[in-house]
Amino acid sequence: MVFLTTPGKRLLTTLGIAIFSCSFYLSDAKAQSVSDTENLLIAQTLGGIERDIPLSEVPNPALSSATAVAGAVPNKANVELQPDGSLVYELAGQNQQGFQFVVDTTSEGQIIEVDEEIDRSAVPEVVYKALNRWAPGAQIASTWRSTRLGKFVYEIVIEEFWFEIDADGRTLTIHQN
Repeated sequence: MVFLTTPGKRLLTTLGIAIFSCSFYLSDAKAQSVSDTENLLIAQTLGGIERDIPLSEVPNPALSSATAVAGAVPNKANVELQPDGSLVYELAGQNQQGFQFVVDTTSEGQIIEVDEEIDRSAVPEVVYKALNRWAPGAQIASTWRSTRLGKFVYEIVIEEFWFEIDADGRTLTIHQN
């Protein structure tokens, strides 16, 4: 075993360990099943791991809150393990108007995010102006309104990407499908 004795070597070693440690959490984790018959997931990076679950595995407070917010009973569920060890339930379904919804909630029923598919006419003009700066003439597949802690964000889905645009049109984030 070799011990580093000079301050320069100790600093270099400490810096190397810090860089190596930080490289483990580069992004949100995505996981995929090894096979359809096994309940085994392989995490591609450290962080949130998601998997589909039956509605019967969703805690009652989470299901009740999602149903109340959406105005309809969800028919799909998944759970995501957050980097801090907490669980977030993503519950999806269709409302009475025929639009899709997705509600993210904690096991205690605290609503984190509500995504609702909306008619294109319900999207503010300033949001479309922001979209046209980045994707002029884009063929829109669907439009969504996302409520996150009282803040509205519009999600515009096109073939290869989806855009998150704040209600004031000032902030736009592009995501790949």
